[in-house]
Amino acid sequence: MRVMGLLRSTVQRALGVRQRLGTIFAARDVILRSDGRIRYLRLSTRKQVALCAAAIVIGTAAVGASIGMTVQQLSMHNQQQAVRKADDAYTQLLKDVTGYFDQFTRSTDAASNNDSDLLGLSNAESAARRQLLTSDQVHFWTIGAADPERQQALRETLRQALKLKLASFDTDLKHIAARNAALNKEVAASEARAEDVTTARDELTVERDALAQQLAAQQGTNHTLSDQVARLTGSVGQLDAQLQIESGKSLSLTQQLATLQQQLDLSKAANADLALQVAQSQRALATVIAQRNQLQNARTDMAGAIEDLKLRLASLQESQANFVSHLTQRARQNLEDMEKTVQMTGLSVDQLIRLTDEQSAAQGGPFIPALTDTKDANERKLLESVATLDDEVGRWEKLQVILRSMPLSAPVDHYYISSGFGERMDPFNGESAIHEGLDLVDAIHSDILATAPGKVVFAGWRGSYGRCIEIDHGLGIHTVYAHLDSVLVKEGDLVDYRQTIGKLGNSGRSSGAHVHYEVRFEDKPLDPMGFLKAGRYVFKG
Repeated sequence: MRVMGLLRSTVQRALGVRQRLGTIFAARDVILRSDGRIRYLRLSTRKQVALCAAAIVIGTAAVGASIGMTVQQLSMHNQQQAVRKADDAYTQLLKDVTGYFDQFTRSTDAASNNDSDLLGLSNAESAARRQLLTSDQVHFWTIGAADPERQQALRETLRQALKLKLASFDTDLKHIAARNAALNKEVAASEARAEDVTTARDELTVERDALAQQLAAQQGTNHTLSDQVARLTGSVGQLDAQLQIESGKSLSLTQQLATLQQQLDLSKAANADLALQVAQSQRALATVIAQRNQLQNARTDMAGAIEDLKLRLASLQESQANFVSHLTQRARQNLEDMEKTVQMTGLSVDQLIRLTDEQSAAQGGPFIPALTDTKDANERKLLESVATLDDEVGRWEKLQVILRSMPLSAPVDHYYISSGFGERMDPFNGESAIHEGLDLVDAIHSDILATAPGKVVFAGWRGSYGRCIEIDHGLGIHTVYAHLDSVLVKEGDLVDYRQTIGKLGNSGRSSGAHVHYEVRFEDKPLDPMGFLKAGRYVFKG
C-alpha cells in the first residue's frame, strides 16, 4: 500500500510538473515574414523545453570551464611557489656546504702548518705556534724548548689533538656529504616536479586557449540564440495579446451560449405553458363566440343610445364654450384695469412682463390638446376658447406679480407734499435744480412704512440724504426713504408691505421734518405721484 501510495504521489507530481511546463512553455506559432512570404514556425512544448535545457547546459558548461581554468591557474601558482621555495632551500644548502668546505680547508691548512712546525726549523715552528696557540701556550713552548722530552710529549699531545680534530672534521664531512646527497635528491625531485609542473602548465595553457576559442564560439552562438530568443519573445508577446483577445471573445461567446441555453430552457418551458394555454384558449373560444353573438345584439341596441349621447355632448360642449367665452371677457376687462394701473406709474407693461418671464422659468396651466382636423366644430370651438382663456389667465398672473412688486402707497399715513418731482428752486441756494422724488411732510417721529414688500439693500447714513433706507422690490424697482430720524431695519432684512422701517426726521440736507421719497426703475428716477395715483385707482376699484 505504501509503495502504491508513493507511486501514485510520484505520478501526480510528474503530472503536475508536466502541466506546469505545459502552462509555462505553451505551444506557440511564430510568424516569419520575408520577401513577401509568410511562414509559420511551430514551437511545441518539447522544443521550448529542449531549447531552454540546451541554453542551461551551455551556460553551465561555460561557467564550469571558467571555474576549471581558475582552479588550474591557482594550482600552477601554488606549484610555482613550491618550486621557488625549493630553489631557495637548495641555494641556502649550497651556501652552508661551501662554508663547511671553507672551514675544513682552513683546519687542514692549520694541521699542515703544525706538522711543518714540528718537523721544520725552530723559527718556523715559533711562527706556527704564535698563529695556533694562545699567549699561555706560547709561554709554555718557550719554557719547554730547552727540555727535549717535554717537547716530544708536547708534540705527541698535539698529534692526538689533531687526530681528534681530523676525526671530528671527517664525521662532519660525512654528515655534510650525506646531507648534500639528500639535498641533491630533493633538488632532482624538485626539478622533476618543476618539469612536470611546466608540462602541466603548457598543457593547461593549450586547454585554456582551446576553451577560450570554444567560449568565444559559444558566446557568438549565445548572441545568436539571444537574438532569436528576443525575436521569439516579441512574437510570443504578440501571440499572448492575440490569445488574450481570443480568450475574451471565447469567454464572451461562452457567456452568450449560456444565456442562449437559459433562454432555450425558458422557451421550452414557455412552449409547454403555451400549449396548455392554447388548449384552454380553444375551450374558451367557443364560449367567446357565443358571447360575441350576444354582444352583437347588445351593440345594435346601444347604437341608438350612442346617437342620443352625441347630441347631448354637442349641446354640452356649446354651453361650455359660451361659458369659457364669458370668463375670457371678464378676464380681459380685469386685465385692462391692471394694465391701466401699471401704465399710470409710467412703466411699460410689456417690459415688466418680459422681466417677469426672465426671473421665473416655471410653467403651468391646464392641459389643452392640440387642435387637429379630426375634431368636430363644437369641440374645436371649445378648445380655442380654453386656449384663449389660458393666455389671459397667464397674463393676469404675471400682472399680479408685477403689482405686488410695485410701491402703490405713500410711506406715511398723514402727509402733504411740500415739494414735487422734477425741476424746482433749491430751498438752500435758490438755484434751479432737479428733484428726483417727493417731499412728504408729517409729524416728526411718525412711522415710515414700506410701500411694497422687498429686501433692504441700504440702511444708514448717505451724505446729504442723511439717515436713509433703500429697498429692492424686484423687477428693477427700488424705493428710497431719506432724512429719517432713526432707522429700524438693517441691510439684508426682508420687509413686508406697510411694515414700519424707520421714523420721520430732519437729518442730512433738510430744512424741516419730512421724508424724501423716491421710486427708481433700473436706477432711473420715476415720479412717485404716478404710483400714488395708480394705488388710489386700485384701492378705489
